[in-house]
Amino acid sequence: MSLFTGNVIQNASSIDIDHVAPLAWAWKRGANEWSKEKRERFANDPVNLLPVELSLNRSKGAQPPNEWLPPSGQCGYVARFTRVVKMYDLTPTPKESAWLESFLKSCRR
Repeated sequence: MSLFTGNVIQNASSIDIDHVAPLAWAWKRGANEWSKEKRERFANDPVNLLPVELSLNRSKGAQPPNEWLPPSGQCGYVARFTRVVKMYDLTPTPKESAWLESFLKSCRR
């Protein structure tokens, strides 16, 4: 089942693997200083990977949650993104950090 929509994806060719914290985004937030081994661990970490609709993953690209959110499960998606950011000690911009904190706060209401 896709966490982006809640739909069951029947056709394997319609599935793409999303990096919740996009690789290009992470590179600009600290991953560029990591060892090759840590970059590979990050890229293959199941906590950072979700099977989702190919079309939605392609529309997301390398955007963080303050620029793109899935149609459903937004609070869980942002919480997972934040978990990955903390696990790998990435450094979001001040604007991104403020947005994440505000969004997650609204999820708790």
